[in-house]
Formats: sequence, C-alpha cells, structure tokens
Amino acid sequence: MDARKLIILADEIRRDEGITQAEWCRRAGFDEFGKLVSNTFRRGNCKLSVFTQLLKPLGYEIRIVKKEGRHNDD
Repeated sequence: MDARKLIILADEIRRDEGITQAEWCRRAGFDEFGKLVSNTFRRGNCKLSVFTQLLKPLGYEIRIVKKEGRHNDD
C-alpha cells in the first residue's frame, strides 16, 4: 500500500469516528485549524513521523511485519 492510500485510509477512519480535521490536528499536537491534515491529504504524502503522530489519537499505530518467505534482497 502506498502513502496516498494510507493517508486516505486514516482520513476515512477519522471521518467514521466523527472527528473534524481541526480536532484531529489538535489531538495529535499540531495546529488547531487542520491545515497539516488538509495539506497532507492534498499532497498524498508526509513524513513518517507526522503520519505516526496523526494515527495516535485515532488509536492506531504503524508496524513493520515480515512476510513469510521474503528474503532481505526482495
């Protein structure tokens, strides 16, 4: 899954929970107007640290999971 799809998924979770973009930003410790989320959504990209911080108030986290049968050079 690429960054744009993950951002869209996080935004869908936010909407399903009835949280505005501004409230989401406040809960994540960013500006209170939701500009960061709006810009991230528009660009379809952001820093991993920003995305991780945005996931926290939604109750989610990022994990790296090794797929079975994968080698280091894949």
